[in-house]
Amino acid sequence: MVTACVAEALATRVALTGWMLPTALVVACLLPLRWRFPRCVLLLALPTLVTGELWLPAMAALHALAASERSRRIAAAGAAAVAVVSFVPWRAPGDYVWTVPETVLGVLLSGLLAVAPAALGRLARARRELAARLGELALSQERERRHAAEQAALRERERLARNVHDTAAHHLSLISLRSAELAAAAGSEEYRRQAEALGELSRRAAADLRDTVHHLGPGLDRLHELLGPAGAVAVRLEAEGCPADVGHAAYRIVQEALTNARRHAPGAPAVVDIGPAAGALRVVVRNGPSALPAPRPEPGGGQGLLGLHARAASLGGTLTAASTPDGGFQVEATLPVPGRA
Repeated sequence: MVTACVAEALATRVALTGWMLPTALVVACLLPLRWRFPRCVLLLALPTLVTGELWLPAMAALHALAASERSRRIAAAGAAAVAVVSFVPWRAPGDYVWTVPETVLGVLLSGLLAVAPAALGRLARARRELAARLGELALSQERERRHAAEQAALRERERLARNVHDTAAHHLSLISLRSAELAAAAGSEEYRRQAEALGELSRRAAADLRDTVHHLGPGLDRLHELLGPAGAVAVRLEAEGCPADVGHAAYRIVQEALTNARRHAPGAPAVVDIGPAAGALRVVVRNGPSALPAPRPEPGGGQGLLGLHARAASLGGTLTAASTPDGGFQVEATLPVPGRA
């Protein structure tokens, strides 16, 4: 555009006298600023219309004004100013013959000179606004699709959770009833205690399953329920201010670690250590070597530690599980706690 305006000024320099040619060249050099200062550039470009020879600077400035301004009134005012300045014969007003054909032709030319750039500018602005709205609509539709997919997945998870709850709760209720029958018919005090403990464990498992289905889940405030039956000792329990999801994850880690200790090292002492560590909650469960022969491995095992790794990773934490030098086993997890330094 600058090149075209300079070429126009140089091509008509014979008809430009005095200040006209320098002004035209200066305005042409200022045209790159028309998108940042459209009103000022249009005001500077209006004097070029006085020459009656230069049209491009004012047309470019009016186009930028119409495309940049949100108000239609400002764009219309700019178009009217261009039309009026281009219609009036400034260089020789007294010599101009105001005949009907000449007047009509001047009105048509001035109108075309003003309306065409303004209309193209408003069209360009409308296209930008339409593209922006289409982009917002696409983003809104994408958010709605994601929300619908999340809701569908949530409904499916709830359906599966209800099915699992109904099936598992039924079997746990049967185990509880059979345990009560065994306790009532036990021939010795030891067998009766074992049957009652089995019934209590089944009822507790049913309660945990119900809480999990309803998105409650046990936290560290119920850790004592794990330590007693497992014969474990908590050497430290400092978890104040932990979010519910961190407390629930720590509970499940201790639960799985104690279950593995009882399965693979029956009778071995277990120690639970839970406390803060550098902006996180550190959970350590360690058991010694078993004094009794280990039972035969159960089929389908080995998934518990994988689940614990996934649970810790979902919170941005880490989990390690390895044998200890004395022949025992240790599970250590680090769970980040937001807002804790």
